[in-house]
Amino acid sequence: MQKKILPHGMNTLFDNRQQPIDSQEDRNRKNLPRVALLSLLAAGASAIPGAAMADITSNGSDITIYGKIRSSWDYVTYDQASGVDDVDDDTAVFRSSYLGFKGTEALTSDLAGIWQVETHLHTDKNVVQLRNTFVGLQHDKWGEIIFGKHATPYRMNTNKLDIFQSTIADNNNIMGAHLVSNDIDGDGNADKSEVGVDVMLPKRNFDERASNLVMYQTPKFHGLRGQLSRESFSRPEDDSDDEYEGFSGAVIYDRKPYYAAVAYEMWEGDGNRNATGRDKVDAWNFAAGYTFGNRFGKSKICFIYEDIDHGEQNSTMSRSAFWTGFSHRIGANEFKIAYAAADDSEASTRAVGGNDDGADNLSIGIEHHFSKRTRVYAIYTHMDNDEHANYGLFKQDNTWLGASTGINSFYAHTGANGKNIDSISLGISHGF
Repeated sequence: MQKKILPHGMNTLFDNRQQPIDSQEDRNRKNLPRVALLSLLAAGASAIPGAAMADITSNGSDITIYGKIRSSWDYVTYDQASGVDDVDDDTAVFRSSYLGFKGTEALTSDLAGIWQVETHLHTDKNVVQLRNTFVGLQHDKWGEIIFGKHATPYRMNTNKLDIFQSTIADNNNIMGAHLVSNDIDGDGNADKSEVGVDVMLPKRNFDERASNLVMYQTPKFHGLRGQLSRESFSRPEDDSDDEYEGFSGAVIYDRKPYYAAVAYEMWEGDGNRNATGRDKVDAWNFAAGYTFGNRFGKSKICFIYEDIDHGEQNSTMSRSAFWTGFSHRIGANEFKIAYAAADDSEASTRAVGGNDDGADNLSIGIEHHFSKRTRVYAIYTHMDNDEHANYGLFKQDNTWLGASTGINSFYAHTGANGKNIDSISLGISHGF
């Protein structure tokens, strides 16, 4: 639920209708909640870099405060070599929790200025980082354009279908992620496993927020809309690569009970999303969902297919994958199951005998809704890695936004490929 504050006279917060005359003591006691609320608003605004107090008190301003607090306890086990006990990881995680401020200003009868500052909350290091933060224009007939940091259309077009979103069973365990050779020890070379092969680690190259993005979105027409974005970089170009940039676009049909979307994303420039030289990195996906209800409750079925292509020089990172999920809600309880599979990479399928670097992820869970804003859940998930694969389980802990390798986004084995991972996760979420 989002709480809207219209500061003009504060008359939407406090009822000014005639009441019986109170004593001075009664008036002071009734004013305490108002003073506390105004103090909270002022403190929240001052915590935003560059925020001005006039934004709260000026005439005609329209500010919405919103957010979500998510936390879970995860018990994770990693397979080890034969004869060696499995490794256990028992930890609490603050999952993708955020606090946001947004607003609009009417410029003409059909044009408005829009802005948003959204922060990711990190309890471990007591820091705040930016999520979707932008400024732009919105027109009733021509759509909207924004400038700033935002999730790409490719990322957004599947979010609505993920029944385990922002949990350890998030579909990004496989979708949007692929395997890359990583240099965890920082010596400039890919780390090796105990049998002398590169240790592969998952990286979310196609599940990101672009930091310097301009994005246009069409108005919605009978459930259909389009999105197109470009990310630019403050980086000099040379003869080793083409222009350092990224593009993302999606066409979405969203009209209950149906949902369908197709998206494409491309990055180019040496090192951009693990691209090499002039090779570009691109991906496309297709998503579909259907919601239906009957006397036994409300059900939802979803499907996503994805193909990531890294070109000839990095064919170990090229792969296709799919994810499917089903949920059924009866009263306050919702039962969920999802399955995802990553195919072997192009390098594996071309090799004699194959390298077996695909994976399967099965998740089941139950969720109890205390209200529209508060819920608790229990999830079991299993990642079954092939011999040379090393996909992980979505962690998104207090350090993931600052991770340069991507490994901190996942519970994953850092010393060997082909090890399976299991987890039980208990969590709670509250939105406002």
